[in-house]
Amino acid sequence: EELRDRVFEKAGVVLDIYAKYYVGEIDIDEVAEGAAEGIVAYMGDKYGDYHGAEEYAEIMEGYSGEFAGIGVSVVLNYDLFAIEILQVMNNSPALEAGLQPNDLIVKVGGEDIASIGYNEAINRIRGEVGTEVTLTIARGDNYSEVFDINITRRKVEEESITLELIEMDGLFRPVAYVRILDFNHLTAEQFIEVVGECIGEHKVHGFIFDLRNNGGGELSTVVTMLDALLPEGPIVRIQNKDGKEKVYESDKHFVDEPMVVLTNGNTASAAELFTAALRDYGRAIVVGETTFGKGTVQTLIPISDGSAVRVSSSMYLPPYSENFEGVGVKPDVEASLAEEYKNVNLFKLPHEEDTQLQAALNLYK
Repeated sequence: EELRDRVFEKAGVVLDIYAKYYVGEIDIDEVAEGAAEGIVAYMGDKYGDYHGAEEYAEIMEGYSGEFAGIGVSVVLNYDLFAIEILQVMNNSPALEAGLQPNDLIVKVGGEDIASIGYNEAINRIRGEVGTEVTLTIARGDNYSEVFDINITRRKVEEESITLELIEMDGLFRPVAYVRILDFNHLTAEQFIEVVGECIGEHKVHGFIFDLRNNGGGELSTVVTMLDALLPEGPIVRIQNKDGKEKVYESDKHFVDEPMVVLTNGNTASAAELFTAALRDYGRAIVVGETTFGKGTVQTLIPISDGSAVRVSSSMYLPPYSENFEGVGVKPDVEASLAEEYKNVNLFKLPHEEDTQLQAALNLYK
């Protein structure tokens, strides 16, 4: 109450001065937005943020794991300044239209990517369900095959999990290399399906879970995923501002195959909890680099005008180890990429050049 009174008193004085003396026009909506942003900015909450109504709507669409687009994962090809397709999603317009990994999108709607810019090009590829977008594709040796393709946008379920079965000399069964790209509300279902398929159909020797560049996501999602992997016991302890703890528990069903987790400095938040929890139970060896160090939970609280505030509302602690805020999770086996590959998208990095993945595979040897 004291905080509210002091802030409102000061802000009220400033507003009165402007209302009385300012010679320009006052946009009340802009002032209100700026005030909200300013309050959050000076709270000292390094993960806190204010989101206007339009931005909040976009965030919620991203959390849903569904979007109106064509169904591809892409990266900017700096050398050719074109959009390079890394992955084509299942049951997507892109797959039906024949797009392939390594294809280049050089134009959107007849305009060069270099002219309109990468971010604007991505926005133009997305659009309303049922509308059509024309892409100019370059393919083949030296990208000599160039053609236009028309694709009708529709809702696409984002794939947060990718699976590759890696055969190794000396092992009778493959190792499951599973990339976990984020933790949205669809990730847990995809993950549990893939893990079950690996154990039942593929009968894998073990798992490598790649969490490099995974910035986290929904706490409920990572809890569900860990519940499927861990034996009976705590998964995570949530500690609020009063020091009270809420503990999420795992049931007795667990995965018995050996596991390795790959991390780097961009492995954060829920991805760090995933890593620390598996290690707390002695279920996984961590390979790579020390993680980002984000051990706080943010709550996104909507406001009646459609905007929202993201506030750090609690700390989360792994099952048995300490909170990793500001320090990260250190690997059991340190491994770094060669300097020339540190800025290369991991989807484009050949396995033989991926020293972190090779260090994980060496454990299985």
